[in-house]
Amino acid sequence: MTAATPSKDWHGVAIAKLTSVLGPARGSAALEEALRATGLTHITSADELHRFAQALITAGGFAGAVGGLLSVHAVMHGASRLEPR
Repeated sequence: MTAATPSKDWHGVAIAKLTSVLGPARGSAALEEALRATGLTHITSADELHRFAQALITAGGFAGAVGGLLSVHAVMHGASRLEPR
């Protein structure tokens, strides 16, 4: 018997990492900027987390470092490394 795979709170993962590294105010600002850059309103899949992470990496600094962590996390959980065209 196979257990059902629990759904992952991808948005929560992004918020937690950003808040942990950047603090609540800067983390929230970085979240909103990256969501706007990707055209997302909420992160619902590993592929969306990966796309979101790429936007953070582009921003650079500590937000970019968090983007790198989130990118690896997304790929480890099934995201495609290929960018959509």
